[in-house]
Amino acid sequence: MNILEFSLLIWIGSFTAGFLGSLTGLGGGVVIVPLLTSIFGVDIRYAVGASLVSVIATSLGAASTYIKKVIPICAWECF
Repeated sequence: MNILEFSLLIWIGSFTAGFLGSLTGLGGGVVIVPLLTSIFGVDIRYAVGASLVSVIATSLGAASTYIKKVIPICAWECF
């Protein structure tokens, strides 16, 4: 398997994990970690680490958006 095929399969798996995660309300890591370990043969520690990095990135993006929208409103109402 060359790098293009591997990247395409990872992309399709990630898209499927995100789709199933959004339909069921579960995180995409529930799908992507078993996919990485069982199908692609990635060590479980690396698969969990990749899932953790994606959760942290998503959470930071959501938190920064929340802070940008709520803090100015809160500062205005508090004074």
